[in-house]
Amino acid sequence: MAGFGGVDRLGHTWIGGLTLGSVIVGTGISIPETVVTNDDMARVMDTSHEWVVTRSGVCERRFADPGVGSSDLAIEAGIAAISDAGLDPSDIDLVVTATMTPDHFAPGIAGSVQVGCGIGPVAVIDIRQQCSGFIYGLDVADAYLSAGRARTALVVGAEVHAGFLPWSENTWRAVLGEDIAISAEEREWNTAYRAWSVLFGDGAGAAVLTSDSDDQNGFLASSLHTEGESFELIWVPGMGSKNRPYASTEQIEKGLHLPLMDGGGLYRKAVRLMPEAVNAVLEKTGLSVSDVDLVIAHQANDRILEGVRKQLGAPPDRVPSNIARYGNTTAGTLPILYHEMRAAGRVPPGSVVCFTAFGAGAHYGAMLYREPASR
Repeated sequence: MAGFGGVDRLGHTWIGGLTLGSVIVGTGISIPETVVTNDDMARVMDTSHEWVVTRSGVCERRFADPGVGSSDLAIEAGIAAISDAGLDPSDIDLVVTATMTPDHFAPGIAGSVQVGCGIGPVAVIDIRQQCSGFIYGLDVADAYLSAGRARTALVVGAEVHAGFLPWSENTWRAVLGEDIAISAEEREWNTAYRAWSVLFGDGAGAAVLTSDSDDQNGFLASSLHTEGESFELIWVPGMGSKNRPYASTEQIEKGLHLPLMDGGGLYRKAVRLMPEAVNAVLEKTGLSVSDVDLVIAHQANDRILEGVRKQLGAPPDRVPSNIARYGNTTAGTLPILYHEMRAAGRVPPGSVVCFTAFGAGAHYGAMLYREPASR
């Protein structure tokens, strides 16, 4: 059947004159109930509400209860997204999950999400692109659907950072409101990690994608990249296969199981590379920044978002932020913000949305999406 099909310039398969792509037909989120404010943080470390807000824009964050993992939040978000799409779990034939905080070292959470959402024995994929995880997940799902290898995909970004925070049980009790005395040694330890511990929160978001033959809508272009030489901008030096034993008291005492972060380096890379990726997908499609109705950017830091707005020449309402309420939920930031924009009526038919992220790895990129006029 030579000449019956092929691949167009955006990488989408065409069969018998029809170009296959994908569209988002449902979204859902899962946000833990426990709210921790900056004033709560100040009980256990040398910080203040003003200090945190000035440097990050974060006012509060949510933390999951003990025993709740990333898969649990991912399942809740996934079920909500499938329901929002008006579909049944049996309709899903591909699951892609992104997290940097899996329930266990191995396996990943995709299998647990599959079972928890009531999805059958379909292909599931775990990816570890950290803050860029959801955008990479969208691209993987779009590639599968565009190639005709799946028809309906569930993509989830989920994080539970709470267990990753460098706090003792005593510190946690104080943060959550108990009248607990924190020793000078504990306070010093907590303060040593405040540059990143005040930034993160827990949460999950999900999207359901279905294949579509309208090449004017859905995902129009992607531009994903990795700058591997920059992996030490934020990384965890301990608890890996290079260590023997994998886990040791010495590593924990030295804090090698915790992230090391170059905040200045991350800022400089993010404010340059996210706008570059946005411009790259616009160039592929012949559109301009003025054609974009929303830029859904990774919620790492309000100062970074302001830098992105400045580079793109876009006002705050077109590059929105919810970091004040949730902090940085890593792979969860993009789907949570996108879901909120949809719920607020900010993604009407025909809207052009650009997703962009930058994070550890260093992985970054952008995807351009047009909301269909009708479903």
